[in-house]
Amino acid sequence: MTDKAWKRTERDICRLFGGERRGADYADQDGGKNDCINEFWSIEVKRWKRPIYSAMYQDVLNAEARASAGQIPIGVFLKKGQNTKDGLVSMRLETFLEWFVS
Repeated sequence: MTDKAWKRTERDICRLFGGERRGADYADQDGGKNDCINEFWSIEVKRWKRPIYSAMYQDVLNAEARASAGQIPIGVFLKKGQNTKDGLVSMRLETFLEWFVS
């Protein structure tokens, strides 16, 4: 079976951040889990034909909700056909200020 493009994108992004793609292990009794197994980052990865702001915002909120203590929550977003390293990394301004300015 061929690898789906979105799975490959998740795996590539997770590796760039030093982690691994979570795969089917996406929820437990405590709720959802982020897309990557990583000690330092809570990452939500999405690849769309047409990125939608409200969906991107929700994924950033999901990264925050699913972050463990000490994990920086981010969303990584790409358009279909876009080079992986051309993706956008996103977080809420308030979260950015807490992590990098305060």
